[in-house]
Amino acid sequence: MGRNKIILTPGGILFLLLAAAFPLKSVAEEAPLPVSHYVESALADNPSLESMRERIRMKENAAIKAGALDDPKLWMGIVNLPTGSWDFREEDMTGKEIGLSQMFPWPGMRKTREEMALREKEEAEFVLEEMRSTLRSEIKMTYSELASVRKQIEAVRRSQDVLKDIVGVTEEIYAVGKGSQPDVLRGQLEYGRIREMRIGLENREQVLSVRLNTLAALPADRPVPPLGDLPEISLPYAQADLVGIYEAERPARKAVLARAHRSESSIRMANLAGKPEFDVSFSYMQRDAMPDGTKRSDMFSSMVMMTLPIWRKEKIEPGIREMEAEKRMAARELANLDLETSNAIGRSLATMERRRQAATLYRTTLIPQAEQSFQATAESYRVGKTDFPMLMDSVMAILSFRREYAATVGDLNVEKTRLEAAVGKELDGGGR
Repeated sequence: MGRNKIILTPGGILFLLLAAAFPLKSVAEEAPLPVSHYVESALADNPSLESMRERIRMKENAAIKAGALDDPKLWMGIVNLPTGSWDFREEDMTGKEIGLSQMFPWPGMRKTREEMALREKEEAEFVLEEMRSTLRSEIKMTYSELASVRKQIEAVRRSQDVLKDIVGVTEEIYAVGKGSQPDVLRGQLEYGRIREMRIGLENREQVLSVRLNTLAALPADRPVPPLGDLPEISLPYAQADLVGIYEAERPARKAVLARAHRSESSIRMANLAGKPEFDVSFSYMQRDAMPDGTKRSDMFSSMVMMTLPIWRKEKIEPGIREMEAEKRMAARELANLDLETSNAIGRSLATMERRRQAATLYRTTLIPQAEQSFQATAESYRVGKTDFPMLMDSVMAILSFRREYAATVGDLNVEKTRLEAAVGKELDGGGR
């Protein structure tokens, strides 16, 4: 019985290693869910987005309110009633008066106030779009990282299964006196390393699954079904093209521009604060007949009052300087955002090109060469020309390259998402 195991060992090992080098693709029980499924779920149910939508509604109504006139004032009273007799007929100027007044701002004030509120609404709308873009990017990055980790787990799991059998066979060979203890220890060491590797990856998978569900407004403990394969991306965009897309599309930039435009309106409003406002009033006074029965005519009055903005140095000029400083601050924020985005675009393009080249190198060169090296090493080991450590090295090399390939493709997709967040638009990229 033991002899048969020893005779079958070389062929068994070779078969197992070939299975590790050329694993069959597993058939998913469920259809892979695209990243759009999670993005749509998040955009539909995210409470922060709904809160910002309510803020926009608030600003919309504030703009309507800002353009309205102040409420008119109505008054009713008794005029010039003598306190000696309390008689409405004794004095000519005694009467009962009703009046109405309305405040009218300087021409342009209402329009400017309304424009300021509309700019605030516009800025809130762009902030909402930036929040949507940021949330979409976070989901896509998490999705890419999770898909990459799962590919790495798959490679580790298959190698772990193969090494478990190899270690078992090696221990049986050593038990009958046909192998060496260092080979057994080396096999056990490599198997332990792979177990540790898998534990770390599975923990990372669990963390990313919870994060993906949370971002998508789904139950955190909900199992994440199979995900789509990640492509090797090649973007047909140059730095200048992406900067142009950023300037035209990025909601955060549009929000800063809206803030700058609001500051211009605020400056006009601060200057208009130096203009008077007018209070126009009308009143009607009813008078009773004289004590002898002679009728007295009723009286009509009208009046215009105006504010006197004489405290220009203390109130108006500081307000103008405040709004001018706000405008300059918005311009500095815009320049800073432009600079940061230009740097981010250049960094992402360079990183993506490196990742793409590395992924191509792994797929077309390193992994095939490692598989060929393994086959040669396995054949040499079968005929006794190669020792066990070299065989293990060839197996671990294939595992290492496959893990690096999956991680590199994942990083490539994550970096593309960062680039999309920087320019404010989803980009079309060709895969291999």
